Amino acid sequence: MQALFFAVSALCLLSAPASAVTLIDRGNGEAELRGAFDGGDEEVFKQFLAQPRARKIHVLWLHSHGGRTSAGTGIGKLVRRAGLTTAVDAQGAYCDSACTLVFVAGVRRHYVNGNGVLEGDASLTGLGFRGSFLRGNAINPAMRSDKGTQEMANHYRAMGVSGAIELMRKAAISTLYRPNGITAMRLRIATSLAAP
Repeated sequence: MQALFFAVSALCLLSAPASAVTLIDRGNGEAELRGAFDGGDEEVFKQFLAQPRARKIHVLWLHSHGGRTSAGTGIGKLVRRAGLTTAVDAQGAYCDSACTLVFVAGVRRHYVNGNGVLEGDASLTGLGFRGSFLRGNAINPAMRSDKGTQEMANHYRAMGVSGAIELMRKAAISTLYRPNGITAMRLRIATSLAAP
């Protein structure tokens, strides 16, 4: 019996799409994306949007430290294609690095409580911009990826928010640059500081 349980469990793991993100249907047409982005998460997100539900998703709340740049751009393109609104509540959530690629893809972008963010690298919540890095390990530390950083810059331009490139370049190698609400609005990264 125990062998059968492990065989069924292994089969379920093999058939489930790989995902590092968690997607939560909040109801009322709102969803939440949490966790780190990994390869294949674009497909998981696409399947999540296609699921039948009483009300189509129109607002996507973000709470993620980012992850793979390619997954961020892929999810971002799906967000734009679906015409979704993106939102980050800077009072308790963060949207860092590759997550900003998803945020800027929203047709409307709500930086809720963005005025409470201390601009620069001191705040721990809100939008966090930086370039792309190659994953490090115990022997080789993380290094900036020129190719990944260029991919991010191209995505920001394609989404019509090239001001994000300015913020990405302000981040030191081990930090994130967090804009306050005024800066996010001035650079057209955010379209509103109110909740959607």
